[in-house]
Amino acid sequence: MGNADKDVIGAIIIAAIVVLIINHLARLIQAMMLHRTVREVLSRDSAAGTELLDRLREPKSIFGGDDRLGLILIALGAAMIVFGLLQGSSEARQDLAPASVFPLFVGIVLVGRHFVGRTREAGR
Repeated sequence: MGNADKDVIGAIIIAAIVVLIINHLARLIQAMMLHRTVREVLSRDSAAGTELLDRLREPKSIFGGDDRLGLILIALGAAMIVFGLLQGSSEARQDLAPASVFPLFVGIVLVGRHFVGRTREAGR
């Protein structure tokens, strides 16, 4: 493995760490803002505060966002297949078709999981 490969791997790892840190900081800021809002509402008006707390206590769906991510992965897999077909060479098709299988299957599973979960939630 050459120095350029090690540099690329290092850059990818650093980028992933930065994205994770930004994600966690955004969640922390969101929680701080929610806590501040709840404190302000409770100090001003108890009727609105109890309503807000009741809405916060409602269980959240564990299936949120899976459909969007699944559709993005399906689109990515389809785009890889179409790109391979448009290249015209058999080598491009042989490289891109197997690579597109993973995002296609993961996307289908996520969309399917989303719809099964929504159906179960609606049945309750």
